Amino acid sequence: MGKKNACQDVRVPCPLDAEETRLYGWVEGAVLTQPSLVGSDSLPEFRRHYPLMEDSGAEGDYVLEAAGPSDRVPFRAGEDGPHFLWEYQELFTRLRMRLPFSDVQRDVMTRCRVAVSQLHLNG
Repeated sequence: MGKKNACQDVRVPCPLDAEETRLYGWVEGAVLTQPSLVGSDSLPEFRRHYPLMEDSGAEGDYVLEAAGPSDRVPFRAGEDGPHFLWEYQELFTRLRMRLPFSDVQRDVMTRCRVAVSQLHLNG
């Protein structure tokens, strides 16, 4: 869900428009102003060291992409766009979680009212 304008070419996010303010006004300002430090060039190495799927045969069912310069973890897919989920890399690197989440993991997140995109070590 990257913005298609001049902000796309820089590592500084564009200001939120009115609709985005309505959707993401609850997000801590620092989260919305910090661009991703992970680039597309680091994804092959990431994939080699950190499998994302519990069943390695299912890895072909998803596409791993780096967030664009104006994308943020709280951003969600548009209604007309492809389904996706931005996630902090620590979910896979430090917490060693895999997809799909187990029933227990889903139940804990549901009980705690926590979205997957909120899972971060210092969250």
